[in-house]
Amino acid sequence: MIEARVTKRRSLGLGFTFLISLILNILVASTLSSITSIHAGSFEILVSKPTIELDAISFPLDIPAKAPLSKINHKLISSKYLGNSIVTNAKNFGYSGTILLGNNPPQSFEVVFDTGSDMIVITSDKCQGAHCDEMAHYTCTSCTKTPYSYNISYGDGTWGSGSIVADTVSIGGLIIHDQQILDITQNGLDLSSYGPGISGLVGLMPNSPVLNAVPPLVTISKDKLLDMNVFSVYLAPSLKQNQGGSFLFGGIDTTKFVGPLDYVPVSKAPGVREGMWYVDADNAYAGDMPVKGYTESPWLFDTGTSFIAVPTSFAAAFHANIPGSAYSTTDGIYILPCQGTKSFGVSFNRIKYEVPYSDYVTAAGGGSSLCVSLVMPLGNYEMYILGNPFLRQVYSVYDFTPGARRIGIARVDMRNASLGNEGLLGEPMPGGAVITPKKPSSGQRRYRVVPMSRLFNSMMVSTVAAVFVAFPG
Repeated sequence: MIEARVTKRRSLGLGFTFLISLILNILVASTLSSITSIHAGSFEILVSKPTIELDAISFPLDIPAKAPLSKINHKLISSKYLGNSIVTNAKNFGYSGTILLGNNPPQSFEVVFDTGSDMIVITSDKCQGAHCDEMAHYTCTSCTKTPYSYNISYGDGTWGSGSIVADTVSIGGLIIHDQQILDITQNGLDLSSYGPGISGLVGLMPNSPVLNAVPPLVTISKDKLLDMNVFSVYLAPSLKQNQGGSFLFGGIDTTKFVGPLDYVPVSKAPGVREGMWYVDADNAYAGDMPVKGYTESPWLFDTGTSFIAVPTSFAAAFHANIPGSAYSTTDGIYILPCQGTKSFGVSFNRIKYEVPYSDYVTAAGGGSSLCVSLVMPLGNYEMYILGNPFLRQVYSVYDFTPGARRIGIARVDMRNASLGNEGLLGEPMPGGAVITPKKPSSGQRRYRVVPMSRLFNSMMVSTVAAVFVAFPG
């Protein structure tokens, strides 16, 4: 932050001092406001999510446990693995937006934004494999090679591998130079299964479990590209008109939530891998009833997952409170009526957040009166994962400041649950930023960002901070 400080001199009268201070402040602010900087500011990218349509399924009313999973849609409950670390992700219609890669010229790709993954993954023009022709290809024209390679394997048997390259990445106008990218050259991974036109992923974990891998958040922090090392996630509660949400880097949109943000530090529980967005939940609920047998546990916040994943014992205890629910031993999922009143709830710092019944069930299709529960047992894995059914109910802020990582949580303001032309305001916190929109266009927004230290007294001005104007690349 650039500051020009005006001090009071005793030899001058108060009125003259004020006049000089005011003139200097105006001149400095005017000069600095003309500076364009990619190293400070806030940047937003809008994301969309196509409506999910499950394949038709007809459950025998007397034997709900015999429904074959293949009729429900394998993509709904697939799990993915990254290196030696599981990072579950429902491979269906993720929240996607557009990024630019390279310089000569920049190449545009539709990608899924995933807090449960670490790296930027894209399909190479040298890709060989069953699904290579189904996705847009990245051509390494301005990239630099690294001596490293990377492998991704998924629980459903798909996989991808390739070299790690470094190139310029633009996310909503945030320019990241020399950012590592996994350039997939061998592909058994159908990225298009995330949704039409999807060609890759942007991982938003603050660190990577893989040696020598550098996620984008690490580069952003190291290069000091943001005033605040945070990104904020808003996933629209309603998917009408293809509204999806937004990922705001370097700022907090206070129009999207009610009440204060409650910050929870990342979990330090035994067995939790450093660098993942786990926070400890002190309780969990079915309606107003605590889930029997639950003890405080870490939950992963994962925008790349379309369900709520829980251990088998938790799933049984939760659904025991849901009238009409039945477990399918064949498929390992719960079937339940499409109408109900019991919410799913979880509490952090003793503040309870709820998912309405209608938001954690999904229709089986085919005119069936039964639904599939999106509170799903994760087989042999003792993990808790909060995917999109939960994340649509809250506004979440991910603070990736090294040594002080945490997640801020607040309830979504349903009165403003849209992506209209409402203004954006940064949270008034130390080091924060006030954000005002400048000409939204094509899924990206431009901002004039004023650091919070620029506070004007009605009579005397003692500090002028730089005004940064951030433009999309």
